Amino acid sequence: MITRKRAWLLCSLLVVVLGTVGTLATCGSGGGDVKLYAFKCGILKTQTQYMLKDTRVGTPMDIPVTFFLIKHGKDWVAFDTGNNAMVAKDPVGYWSKPVVDAYTPVMKDFDEFKLQVKKDLGIEPKDIKCVVLSHGHLDHAGAIDNFAGLKVPVYMQKKEMENVKAELEKFKTTGKKTAYIPEDFNKMKEIEFKTVEGVFDIFGDQSVVAFPTPGHTPGHQSLMVKAGGKAFIIAADADYTLENMIEAIPPGLAWDIPQSTQALYTFKIMKWLSPSVEIVPSHDPKYWEAKGLAPKEFKI
Repeated sequence: MITRKRAWLLCSLLVVVLGTVGTLATCGSGGGDVKLYAFKCGILKTQTQYMLKDTRVGTPMDIPVTFFLIKHGKDWVAFDTGNNAMVAKDPVGYWSKPVVDAYTPVMKDFDEFKLQVKKDLGIEPKDIKCVVLSHGHLDHAGAIDNFAGLKVPVYMQKKEMENVKAELEKFKTTGKKTAYIPEDFNKMKEIEFKTVEGVFDIFGDQSVVAFPTPGHTPGHQSLMVKAGGKAFIIAADADYTLENMIEAIPPGLAWDIPQSTQALYTFKIMKWLSPSVEIVPSHDPKYWEAKGLAPKEFKI
């Protein structure tokens, strides 16, 4: 069942996709050609039930860890950052054995965010206009330390930032690591975090728009990018795989199952209503087998 609030959000998002919404907030000026680039930060060796709840239990599944850069005119925006570099060196020490047992990372040193964007696109973290984080989990916010000491704003939904802080406080009491790794946030005071509430039109021209998709976490957000005549909905963990969306199977790891399922229906309806919409799942092995990575521009 879609709530009244969710229905209102869905209508707002459809307006965004169709290109008739006003400015809500910006981190840059509008205007300019838009290009999308995708990166893979290694893989996680896991099992299918952790991606698709109660589905093919015990079946191995190797999932890609993805992050994105968007070029808007002369400006660059990052969406997520992948794993921390320490995952390539000491995954158990950095994430803990229980976390690694569920999601075993396979990553090289050169898969780190700042090294990949330098090698493939010739830019450095300091050259990026702003960062948008889908949420604070280890494989999406792991490399935010790449932005420590820089005047680069890192945007999260307010609810997600509140949840990050609550998880860090909980760790002080329990000593148990979850998908929010405390060390990922060690340099939190050196990073220019900013919070938003609701839809965030990054350039004020409806070309790059973040929007709430709670369920996987309380403050999860996805990103819509209009490029090359398509509206790419970069779902992040609101849609692990296309099977999640097509079959309405919630993620195996979710803060709120009903809300995460509503997000899947939102994507499905957006795709159904507009042939120009491409739903981009975060961790779908089959989907990413056929997709080009940077330095190639991401296209269908």
